[in-house]
Amino acid sequence: MGMFSIWHWLILLFVFALAASVVGLIVWLLVRASRVPGNPVATAQQRLQQLEQLRAQGLITDEEYARQRAAVVTRL
Repeated sequence: MGMFSIWHWLILLFVFALAASVVGLIVWLLVRASRVPGNPVATAQQRLQQLEQLRAQGLITDEEYARQRAAVVTRL
């Protein structure tokens, strides 16, 4: 064992285990944070209501409304 007693080896083992645990915890937290879901996709009904509101406010033309509505309906 050289200059180190068993207590020195146990302390070194504990320090390395603690460091490995901290690194593992950080990796686990980073992986978990990257799995957070984004904004949910709007349903077809919500999208159609949004298009209706945009048309009522005059923000899109009737042609744009018809084209977007057709696109939403074809995805069903």
